[in-house]
Amino acid sequence: MEEESTDQGNTSELIQNHPDGSELGRTEREKNLHQIVLRLERLFITGGLRMDFLTPAVLLLVLGSSVAYAESSPSWWSDGLQSQTGLDLSVFLLLLSGFIIIANLFLILILFVSLRLNISMFNEHERKLFQQGMAMNNSHGYAEVRRIFDVTRRILRGRMTVLVSSLLLVVLSLNPFLNEFQAAFTIIALSTILASLGLQVTAPLVSFNTLEPWGLLDTYQPAVHKTLLSDPFLDLVRAHADPLLHSRMSLHLRDISARLPSLDMITFQENLLHLLHLRAQTAIDDAEMRKRLLHYIDGETIDELFNHDELGETTWVRLLSHSAASCSPFFRLYDRMRRQQVGNTFGDVWFDVDIENLARGRTNLMAMILNRGKEPMDLILRVQTPDFRPREGIYRLTIPPSKISSKDNVDRQIEILGESTIVWQSLIPSVFGEATVSIRLEDTNGSLVNGRVLNVQSRADLTTRFRRGVGSGMIVTAIFTAMIPAISAISAILPLLS
Repeated sequence: MEEESTDQGNTSELIQNHPDGSELGRTEREKNLHQIVLRLERLFITGGLRMDFLTPAVLLLVLGSSVAYAESSPSWWSDGLQSQTGLDLSVFLLLLSGFIIIANLFLILILFVSLRLNISMFNEHERKLFQQGMAMNNSHGYAEVRRIFDVTRRILRGRMTVLVSSLLLVVLSLNPFLNEFQAAFTIIALSTILASLGLQVTAPLVSFNTLEPWGLLDTYQPAVHKTLLSDPFLDLVRAHADPLLHSRMSLHLRDISARLPSLDMITFQENLLHLLHLRAQTAIDDAEMRKRLLHYIDGETIDELFNHDELGETTWVRLLSHSAASCSPFFRLYDRMRRQQVGNTFGDVWFDVDIENLARGRTNLMAMILNRGKEPMDLILRVQTPDFRPREGIYRLTIPPSKISSKDNVDRQIEILGESTIVWQSLIPSVFGEATVSIRLEDTNGSLVNGRVLNVQSRADLTTRFRRGVGSGMIVTAIFTAMIPAISAISAILPLLS
């Protein structure tokens, strides 16, 4: 994750103050509070009980029952429980709904506290880096992380407003002086909760945190990325690493690099990620991976790298797995190359392309070219499609001859990947349904050297379409439900006017 920068001259001082580059001065008390809030969030809201969906659903049932029994209570209530509580069933259900709304407000408060702690940790990290002359706001993906914070804050404020409004309507319904409007207030409160639940189903709040090193990975989407991958695994992982994780790992790796001045950290990171992927694919075992890493660093440094409290082996594996899930075409290309399942060959040129199977938003296209000849080749890679934006991409490439000398299978794979020219282009669907992408590899005269035509299904996945359909249905139902009191009032007034 290390990369050179002109504004990082005081990095060594920063590492001396904070050797692992992890907490950067956060108090232990704030960290413990963050851990408690994160456990509560996962237990009750984003995982486990999922009360952020359960409580609105129960609230709808309670408010709906209150409207149904507004005129009269059932016999099982009026003959027994009403004498003990002294309340009609509709009033009791309104009180119960008020308690449920308050409980839901408490859940929203937990999310607000969690967001506040996440932003506080991010700001603290940025401030410490700025004091050392390192501007984090210029780093890759910084604006995207800030956008995530802002969107989450707006969503939580919107939910809080809806719940407070619903609680106010329930309080008005319980007012004895407004007893004749009790049903109308309750119906409006019910429609408000239903619309809020519909929006929540349509666009669910994604869980993230800045306490765990990988806490932002599932939410963060790279805004930009390299087109030509010089160090494929490292460039791919860098693109998908959020700026907080990127800076943390960079500081940690610089600490190792400072003790090993002869180590080429870029090459080491590329080979480390390569070996981790091979281990995940069971092509090598853990013992062989560590044996190959000994060619770069000693055993003590390997243990320090993998056994770090926060930035150890788990973080590397999670980051690599996240990149594989987010950009599967590259890994399919690599696996075909590793198994010698070549897509297209022509003369001395090895050429293969891949694209996402299902286009959902931004779609990744990867092309890999290997010159097996002895002379450099000037080629033009042309990507044309009527169904994506941009409709045409042209890359003028000079492909150097590959120099592959290793007899060892793993080292040979690393050399082949390093000698290959890999193009990464992002495409945005402009139509839904069957989409076509044409990839042409031409020489400088425009003659076709190799090519492929790929068909892609451009549509939302089944889960997203179902969620949007259900959420839209809830919102429409809520609008019509809110119109019931108005329609009732108009129908009562019209006979008097006539």
